[in-house]
Amino acid sequence: SSFNPKDDREAQSICERITPRLAHANAAVVLSAVKVLMKYMEMMGQDTDFVTNISKKLSPPLVTLLSSEPEVQYVALRNINLIIQKRPDILKQEMKVFFVKYNDPIYIKLEKLDIMIRLTSQANIAQVLSELKEYSTEVDVDFVRKSVRAIGRCAIKVEQSAERCVSTLLDLIQTKVNYVVQEAVVVIKDIFRKYPNKYESIIGTLCENLDTLDEPEARASMIWIIGEYAERIDNADDLLESFLDNFNDENPQ
Repeated sequence: SSFNPKDDREAQSICERITPRLAHANAAVVLSAVKVLMKYMEMMGQDTDFVTNISKKLSPPLVTLLSSEPEVQYVALRNINLIIQKRPDILKQEMKVFFVKYNDPIYIKLEKLDIMIRLTSQANIAQVLSELKEYSTEVDVDFVRKSVRAIGRCAIKVEQSAERCVSTLLDLIQTKVNYVVQEAVVVIKDIFRKYPNKYESIIGTLCENLDTLDEPEARASMIWIIGEYAERIDNADDLLESFLDNFNDENPQ
């Protein structure tokens, strides 16, 4: 991949010779072939038919790698994460292969979660939110927290679906699971900052869960929300006062 062809014609010729390696049984060979093709596609520009054709051929071998053992899967997922940052169209139709399986190791789950967010669009947001909501009921607390955060990232990324994301977060708050509620409050603060004066109707629900907040980040988020929308909250001063009782014990971070 360190070789630089002198023109598009030579680059195309090399790509044609490398493309059959995408069907190789060895994952390292497949990923190396993908690396070379990605590099040369960049050199040839975006709009040529040849580049479009190569892009279509990259998806199946990458998806196949996700059926391998976890260690190979992880390497493939890390590479896929980089590839879709450059060319999301390559895997935009393959969202389902990144859905988390119950027996996936945690490092696979977290990588899949990140890729799902990168591939999220208006076209598949309903499917993604349904999955993320499901993940938020799992037993792995760290993964649940990341899943709730992912819903917030989807709201910020796909503006047209922000309301649907907020509705999903409210459903999660109603579960009354402590760490889910805390994570949801942090995420909603980020959504308020992105879309000011748009979803303040949910503040009442947040205030109802004030007593359950015991994590510094969740408490800080709630203080920000109350301060930002104080004129719309009848007892904003009383709510803020409730945070003063333990102020000296709060984490300085």
